[in-house]
Amino acid sequence: MLRTVLRVLGQVLRRLATRVVLIASLALIAVAASVFIGPVVPDWLIDKLGVDSLDTILNILASSMLTVTTFSLSILTGAIQFASSSVTPRSRLILRDDAITNMVLANFVGAFVFALIGIILRATPFMGEAESALLFLLTVAVIAVVIVSILRWIDHLARLGAMDETIATFEITANRVMAQFAERPALGGHAVTQKDIDAHAGGPVLTCQLAGYVEQIFEDILQGTADEADIDLYIPVRPGDYILPDMPLAYLTGEVSDEVADSLRGGFRITANRMFEQDPRLAVIVMTEVASRALSPGINDPQTAIDVVHRLSAVLMLCAPDLAAKDAEIVNPRLHMVPTDPDAFFRATFDVIARDGGDKAEIAAAIRGALDRLEGYADTRVREAARDCRARLDLD
Repeated sequence: MLRTVLRVLGQVLRRLATRVVLIASLALIAVAASVFIGPVVPDWLIDKLGVDSLDTILNILASSMLTVTTFSLSILTGAIQFASSSVTPRSRLILRDDAITNMVLANFVGAFVFALIGIILRATPFMGEAESALLFLLTVAVIAVVIVSILRWIDHLARLGAMDETIATFEITANRVMAQFAERPALGGHAVTQKDIDAHAGGPVLTCQLAGYVEQIFEDILQGTADEADIDLYIPVRPGDYILPDMPLAYLTGEVSDEVADSLRGGFRITANRMFEQDPRLAVIVMTEVASRALSPGINDPQTAIDVVHRLSAVLMLCAPDLAAKDAEIVNPRLHMVPTDPDAFFRATFDVIARDGGDKAEIAAAIRGALDRLEGYADTRVREAARDCRARLDLD
C-alpha cells in the first residue's frame, strides 16, 4: 500500500495547483508567524529596521506578482499550444508537469498571497512595531525568492516549448518509464505468458464496469485484497490498454463476494486518457509521433525524425528486462501478468517511422543504424526483436 500512496502523492505534488496551494500555505504561515513571534523581537532590531516603507513594499509586491503570474500563465499556455501544434498534441502531458515552470509559478502566487495577507494584517491592531519588524524581514526573504525565481524563469523561457527541448524531455521521461518497466515488468508479480493467462479464462472473472484506458494498476491494493480473499489474479490487461464494460480485468482462482470484487476494481484506475506512469508504450509512441509529424509533407523535417530515431534506440535498449533475475524479487506473489514483448515496442516505433519516411534514404539509413546498435549491444530478446524489425522493413 505504501508504494501506491507514494506514487499517487508524487503525481499530486507534480501538479501546478498543488504546488501553488503548498507555497501559498507556507506564505500564509510565515505572515501569521510574524504576529506570534513578533513580541520576542529585540528592541535594537526594531530601531535598526525602517518599517515605515513596509506598506509600500507590500503593495508593490502584491500588484507586481499578480501581473507576473498572469503573464507567465499566458506564456505557459502559449508554449503548450505551440508544442501541441508543432511537436505532438501529447506535449501537454509533459509541459503541464514541468518542474521548473510549476515551481516558479507557485513562488509567484505564494509571494502574492504573502503580500496580500501582509497588507490585511497591517491594517489590524495585531501588527505593532515588533510584528512589523519581523514581517519586514520576511518580506525581504520573499523578495529574494522572487528574484531567484524570475532569473530561473527567464532562463527557462528560452527553451520552453522548443522542439529540441521538448524531444529531450520526452526522452528523459521515456527512459525513466522504461527503466521502471525493466525493474518491475509484472508490477512486482509473476511474469507469465499469454498461454498462462488464457488457461484461467474459463474460471471466475473480474469484469470492468467502465469504458476507457487502464491508466494505472495499483498493485498494492490488488495484492492486499487478494491475500485477504486467498485468491490469485491473472491479469490480461496492462496500463495503456483500452477496455469496454464487461471485458475482463483479471481472472480469479476462486469466487469472491461483490464487496471483494469492488475492492479489486479499485486497484484499476480507468480514465479517458493515458498517462506515462506504468505505460512505456505511451512514452515511445509520443516520441514516434514527433518523428511522424516531422516527416509529413507540410513540415518535411527529416533531421528531426532522424534525431528521434537515435533517441529511441537508447530507450529501446531497456525494453527487455532479465525476468529470470527478477524471480527472487517478487513482492506481489498473488499477481500474474504478461510483460510487454519487446517486439511491441519496435512495431510502435521504427515500423511507424519507416512507414511514414521509408522512401527517404536518410530515414532508412538512420533506422538501419539504430537496429545495428541494438543488435550489437542490447539484451538477447531486444536483439531478436531488432532482427525481426529489420526483416519486416526489408532493410538488409
